[in-house]
Amino acid sequence: MASQYRTARKRIVDALVEKIKLIDGNHPYNSNVFNNCHGGMIFLDEIQEFPKVCVVSGDEAREYQPNEFKWRFLSLDIRVYVEDQEDPQEVLATLMEDIERVIDDNDVLIYDDTVSPNLTTTSLTLQSLSTDEGALAPLGIGEMTLECRY
Repeated sequence: MASQYRTARKRIVDALVEKIKLIDGNHPYNSNVFNNCHGGMIFLDEIQEFPKVCVVSGDEAREYQPNEFKWRFLSLDIRVYVEDQEDPQEVLATLMEDIERVIDDNDVLIYDDTVSPNLTTTSLTLQSLSTDEGALAPLGIGEMTLECRY
């Protein structure tokens, strides 16, 4: 029974992973992740296919409101790994732009459609972007930090 129970944190990560998997190189996207996206962190030496995108939930905070209402703020980290012999930073930047488009297009993300009304996030806000700045060429590693309010 415990394996069937999934927390909101896990469901939000899974929903975002499914949206990122839609990056297939067709308009409006410029990259293709080839379904190579999953929830949870992996080590660089475990990656066999590039690009690789990992979505990981982090810290969570609460903001208590009147009438027993509370906002939840979940930190999400998206780690992006690419490989390119010519310009890994450009390939990385292009993929991160595509992921940012997914985030912008899914500000209100349905993470549980088994109940009525569906459970959704209220906002997905990109907090920061960083890269290895070319130090690992021909690899490129980027990280995006989001705040998810639900």
